[in-house]
Amino acid sequence: MTTRKNDIASRFIFIALLVISSFAGTLVFGQDAEELFKKYKNEQAVFTSVKELMEIKNENGVLVATSNISRERMLIGDLSPGIYNKEYIFHSYFNRLTDYEEEALVFGENGYKKQKNFTSRTINSDQDNVFYDDIKQTEITFNGLTPRSIIKTNYNISHTDLHMLPTFYFERNLPVANVTFELTAPKYVQLKFVIKGSASGKIKQSVEENKHTITYRFTATDLPAESDYNDVPGSLWHVLQVVPYITSYTLPGKEPTEMLSDPAHLYYYYYNYIRNINVTEDEELNKTVAEIIKGDNTQKEKAAHIYKWVQQKIYYIAFEDSLEGFIPRQAADICKRKFGDCKDMASILVAMCRKAGIEAHFAWIGTRSKPYTYEETPLPIVDNHMICLIKIGDEWLFLDGTHPVIPFGEIPSNLQDKQAMVAIDEKNFKIIKVPETDGAKNVTVDSTYMQVNGNKTTGKIAINYAGYPSWDLQILMMYNHNKDRDAIFKDLCSRGSNKFSGTKYEFYQSDTGYKNCRIGAEFSVDDYVRKLDKEYYVNMNLKRYFETHHIDTEGRDVPHFFKYKDVIREVVKLEIPAGFHVSYLPPEASGVIKDVWEYRLKYYVEGRYVILSKEYKNWSLTIPVKDFVAHNKLIDQLKNQYKETVVLAAD
Repeated sequence: MTTRKNDIASRFIFIALLVISSFAGTLVFGQDAEELFKKYKNEQAVFTSVKELMEIKNENGVLVATSNISRERMLIGDLSPGIYNKEYIFHSYFNRLTDYEEEALVFGENGYKKQKNFTSRTINSDQDNVFYDDIKQTEITFNGLTPRSIIKTNYNISHTDLHMLPTFYFERNLPVANVTFELTAPKYVQLKFVIKGSASGKIKQSVEENKHTITYRFTATDLPAESDYNDVPGSLWHVLQVVPYITSYTLPGKEPTEMLSDPAHLYYYYYNYIRNINVTEDEELNKTVAEIIKGDNTQKEKAAHIYKWVQQKIYYIAFEDSLEGFIPRQAADICKRKFGDCKDMASILVAMCRKAGIEAHFAWIGTRSKPYTYEETPLPIVDNHMICLIKIGDEWLFLDGTHPVIPFGEIPSNLQDKQAMVAIDEKNFKIIKVPETDGAKNVTVDSTYMQVNGNKTTGKIAINYAGYPSWDLQILMMYNHNKDRDAIFKDLCSRGSNKFSGTKYEFYQSDTGYKNCRIGAEFSVDDYVRKLDKEYYVNMNLKRYFETHHIDTEGRDVPHFFKYKDVIREVVKLEIPAGFHVSYLPPEASGVIKDVWEYRLKYYVEGRYVILSKEYKNWSLTIPVKDFVAHNKLIDQLKNQYKETVVLAAD
C-alpha cells in the first residue's frame, strides 16, 4: 500500500524527530549526569532530553511552519558505543532539512571533552523496501565514543504544506528522561491537537500567551522504551503522540482561510488531486475495455472481468515522489506501461468501470495500521491507501487492484472495519464503513490420518484453506519457489514433535470462484508413541493451535488484534492396531469468551478408528483488554487438554 509523504513521521517513529533545543546544553554535567547514569544503569542508552519547537509565523503575507528538532542521548552500557553511535535525520519534499549540527561529549579520565569526530552521508531511505520515494536519511556515524558519552543532535525542518504538520511522538526505542513538544503560532491561527496512545495520561499540557502569539506545550518525563507488540497492526495504536493541525487562520487584512477542520474540508483538499484525472478519451483504453467485457450481460460480470484483468495485467509497484504520493496517474498511461501503485490501480479500475457503464469512484482509505478516523483527525495522516468503489444497484463493492489473489467483491483483510472516503463529485463525498468479513468464510480444515508403528507414528495430512487463509498462502506461493516452498509446507504441516518428517508435499490452488487451496503430505514422527507393557499411550493432539497465544497483560492497555475472523476445524483419525482396543478416551472439553472466541474438543470411536474432532471459532477482530484474563484462562485450559492421551490396550 502506498504511504504518502505526510506519513513520514509515523514511518520512522523510533528514530526521527528526537531532539533538544540547542547545544547550549540542557544536561547539567557532574552530579546530574552521574544521577542519570545511575538511574538508567540497566539500559544501554537513554534519551536525556527530547524536544521539538515548532513555529508557525507570517513571512511577507504567507503563513509558514518550521521546526527546530534536537535530541541528547547518553550512552550507558558497555555495548552502547557500538550499538548507538549513529544518528539519523529523515527529510523529504514535505519536510525539508535546512541545516543540522552534531556534537559528541566523550567521557574520559578528565571528564567530558567535546569532539566532532563523525562522518555523514545522505542516502535514499530504505525503511520501506517496497517503496521508491523521495525520503532521504542523513546518517551520522560517531567515532571514539565511550560509555557515559553524550551525543547531541540539532536540526531544522521546513514544513512545505501546512495541511500536513508532522505528528510528534513521545516514546522511542530507548527510555526518555525528558520530552517536550511546543508549538508557537500567532493568535489568529486556530489549532487543534489530538492526543493518542496508551499512556496519554502521562502528558502534561500548558498554554502560554503573550501579546501576539500562543505557545502550546506538551511535556512528559521518565518514559520507558516503547513497547513492541506483535499482535497489533502497527505501533500507532499504542505509541504516545500529539497530532497538531490548523483548522483556519486569518492573516491581518485578509479573509479567513479554512484548512482541515472537518472531513468535508479534507475531501475538498483531496479532490484537487483527482479532478483532472481521466477526463480525456483514449482510444486504446476504450478498445481494451470493449475486449474485456465482450459477451458480458450484467454489470457484475463486466466489473468482475475488468477487476481480474487489472489483477493479472497491471503489475503493482508502490512508489511515490513528492506530490506523486497523492496524484493518481492517467488510466491510459497505466494501461500502456502495465504497472502502477495503489492510486494508479484505483485510477484504471475507475476509468475502465465507467467506460463499461458502471458507477465507479475513487476512495481514500487507511489500512488497519492506522488508528485514526476522519471525524477525529480530518488530516492526510488518516489514510495511506486508495481503492476503487463501485455501486451496482444498492450494493457497494470494494476493488483493490493491489491484491494479486483476492476474488472480485472480497475485501482485503487489512481494510476491514476501516473508513473509506468516497469521491462522488466536486462537492459531494461519502464516508463508508468497510464491513468485517464473517469468520465462517475463512476456514481451515486440517485432517490427519495416523497409524501406530511401535513408538513411531506415520500417516497422511490434508489441509484445506478457504478465504483469507487461502489467499495469504497463495501469495506466499507466488513469491517462493523450490526449497523456500518446501520450508513453508513443512512449517504448515509440522505436528507431533520436532522429530516430524514430511514427504511428498503437494499444493493445489483454484484460480476461479472463491480461490480455495490445499496442501497434502505424508509424514512420520519418531519416538512419539509410548508403549508400556500391553498398552499404547497416544497423544492425538499432533497440532496444538493457539497454545502459545498467552497475552502478557503487565502494563498493557491496547487490545490484541487478529488479522481476520476465522474457523479452524481439525480432525485426527487414529487407526486402532490389530489386537488392540480403546481402554481410555479423554472427555469432551470446551471453552468460550462470548463474542470473542471459543474451542471444542471431542473424542469418539468409529469402527476401527479413534477420532479427535476439534473446532476453534474466532468471532472478533480483537480481544478487548477487559477479556485478557479470561482469554489467558482459556489458553491454560486448552494447554491442559493438549496433554490428554488415548490409551489402547491389547485384547
